[in-house]
Amino acid sequence: MVNNKKRTITITSGKGGVGKSSIVSNMAYILGANNSSTYIFDADLSLGNIDIMFGMVPKYNIMDFLEGRKTIGEIIMEGPCGIRIIPGSSGISELSNLSMREKNMLYNSFQELPNCDFFLIDTSAGISSNVIYFNSISEKVFVVITPDPASITDSYAVIKVLSKKTGREDFGIIVNMVKDEGEAIEVFKKILSVTDRFLNVYLDFVGFIPLDRNIGIATKKQRLWVEAYPDAASTKELIKICHKVAG
Repeated sequence: MVNNKKRTITITSGKGGVGKSSIVSNMAYILGANNSSTYIFDADLSLGNIDIMFGMVPKYNIMDFLEGRKTIGEIIMEGPCGIRIIPGSSGISELSNLSMREKNMLYNSFQELPNCDFFLIDTSAGISSNVIYFNSISEKVFVVITPDPASITDSYAVIKVLSKKTGREDFGIIVNMVKDEGEAIEVFKKILSVTDRFLNVYLDFVGFIPLDRNIGIATKKQRLWVEAYPDAASTKELIKICHKVAG
């Protein structure tokens, strides 16, 4: 695992479009605003978008590090509340399947970073070798799902593969894009009923994010919704999730 003085959390999903990167970015803001030193690693290396969430344009990215042009420290951007962002790249297909040498380069560089409270890893969706690797080096894994049946099915597939490939037995579930907590619990029960039947894993309901038009408005403006709309229902629920994470 990444340096044990860092609380390393990977946020992953079965399918794209479930709001994973948005949750990671806003979670980092909440943690940073509460004086927790926080890094985000955009591990969707070929289609990275964490920088977009913050309305930032990286001068360098992970490709510059892997090809030896820059150190890991030289590509890091500083966001609001002291958040440190390690940007992925965009449109470079070869980064979607890192070699073991490249994975070791990243792992070793993470060990050399200054100690921090939280190291958040935002993976790509699905079950690529990159996704499996980045989940394997984390202390905790959160899977983001929505009520979409395809999201539930694909999330089960991710949990199954990660359990088999990494030996992980515990997964946190964040349910996004639901009407209320009742619907979130129903979605959680659906995936729980399948994992209880076929897998030897433990699922923890970490929390939910309700459907909120403010999220879409903030995202279009390249702003974090928790900063733009601190009193929104979505912000309040993500704060609850962050309290669990910090606890």
